[in-house]
Amino acid sequence: MSLLTRQYYQSQDVLALSKDLLGKYLVSKIDGKTCSGMIVETEAYRAPDDKACHAYANKRTPSTETMFAQGGTCYVYICYGIHNLFNIVTGPKDVAHAILIRAVEPIDGLEIMSKRRGMPISKKESCNGPGKFTRCMNITKTQNGIDLTKKSSALYIEDRGLKIKSNQIIAGPRVGMSTAEECSNWPWRFRIKDNAWTSKPDVVSYPL
Repeated sequence: MSLLTRQYYQSQDVLALSKDLLGKYLVSKIDGKTCSGMIVETEAYRAPDDKACHAYANKRTPSTETMFAQGGTCYVYICYGIHNLFNIVTGPKDVAHAILIRAVEPIDGLEIMSKRRGMPISKKESCNGPGKFTRCMNITKTQNGIDLTKKSSALYIEDRGLKIKSNQIIAGPRVGMSTAEECSNWPWRFRIKDNAWTSKPDVVSYPL
């Protein structure tokens, strides 16, 4: 297994990276407890043209500033005031591209994740959503801005040799994009076909 490097994340092709991250392993070492999950679903966001992106039109605010960091930086934001959502900043510094990890298949530290989630980790509902798996891994705003390219970090991503083929990847519109106008139906959500741990809904579409 190998740690994903700064060079890996600094590709400006956020769509290619979103697909390539499928099958990689997110490792959490928080509060002295280690757990991991295989990434099974991602969504790409690309400033300045993507109206669904927090940094659309290169908007810089205290909350979006992390998106302008160098590729390989962790971007965590809170959705609906309760859900911590984990993103990976990609591209070079000052290019606000990011990938939301929407779901993982739990692999290591199952008992730890089960206690944090308050349910058997064997149930796919435990990790099949962006706010669910972060609870399992105890990912919060505390990790916003950390470097994902170091094994000494609380979070990092490993390549364990699994390659997801293009015919195993389902692409479709991102979830919750009803206000993103012409960007709503961009097929920038990527899932591993037939994986039980991907999030709902299976099919997303918005009126043109």
